[in-house]
Amino acid sequence: MPWQSSSRLKGTTLSTKTVNRPPDTRAVRRRVSLSDRIALRIGMSLIIWSRRTHHVRPSVDLETRRRLEQERAAREVAWLTQVGMLNRWR
Repeated sequence: MPWQSSSRLKGTTLSTKTVNRPPDTRAVRRRVSLSDRIALRIGMSLIIWSRRTHHVRPSVDLETRRRLEQERAAREVAWLTQVGMLNRWR
C-alpha cells in the first residue's frame, strides 16, 4: 500500500529522459491535396477581399437609431417587469 512505506517504490520511478522527451519529429509528412490548397487560397482571398471592400461601416440615420433605442428600452422594461413578477412568487 502506498501510504505504508516508500522504500519499496524506489525502483519504480520513471526516468525523466523518457518522460519529458519531445514527440518524434521524424514522422512521415503527408502532402496537402491540391483541392485543399485551392480551397485554402480561395478562402483566404475572400477574407482579404471582404476586409478591403467593407472598411467603412454603413451610417444609420437618426430616426432608425431612435427607434432601435426605444425598442431596446421597451424590452428592458418588459424584462424587469417579468423579473419583478417572478420575485413576488418566491
